[in-house]
Amino acid sequence: MALSSAIAAGDPDPIATSVKMALRGGAAREEVYEALLQSYLFLGFPRAIEAFFAAGPVLRKHKAVPPPAGPVDPAGWVQAGEALCHRVYGRNYGKLVETMGELSPDLASWMILEGYGKVLSRRGLSAALREYCVVAMLTTTRMWRQLRSHAIGAVNVGGTRARVRESIALCAPTAGAATVSEALRVAGLESQDARG
Repeated sequence: MALSSAIAAGDPDPIATSVKMALRGGAAREEVYEALLQSYLFLGFPRAIEAFFAAGPVLRKHKAVPPPAGPVDPAGWVQAGEALCHRVYGRNYGKLVETMGELSPDLASWMILEGYGKVLSRRGLSAALREYCVVAMLTTTRMWRQLRSHAIGAVNVGGTRARVRESIALCAPTAGAATVSEALRVAGLESQDARG
């Protein structure tokens, strides 16, 4: 989660440091790669590309060669995307689809195909770990509406409130204490203890 926050902040040195710490802490190379890759969905291609440049020397030192690109499977992505999005949003799935369709039918379609299908349904990170990383990116970028949804979504896919809280707290070095405090409030965790 510290890596995702560092990517969102955009400073290369903390990205490289976070990659080293993640690998030393036992994260699999595939998990680090997936955390880097999924950042494009929430932060854009420029930030993701710069993150790979920052992380590249560390990954090469650990012989973390990127896997070959996955197959293009739009129909499979839609199916996987609908299933995962439904898990993340639970009973609010229908309202989400309706709201997104009113905002932008294109974004609503891309959310399922690109977001939940092509990116977030990939192997390499569990749905809960992906959501914790998303929570960190959304905290650092102060995207409160999405943060609230993904904090709930992390629990919906098997995560815990304690790990959501930890994901937010780990953003303090890059996002600052005030942002972390606001994120905890938005996520409904400001007065919660660290239990699940």
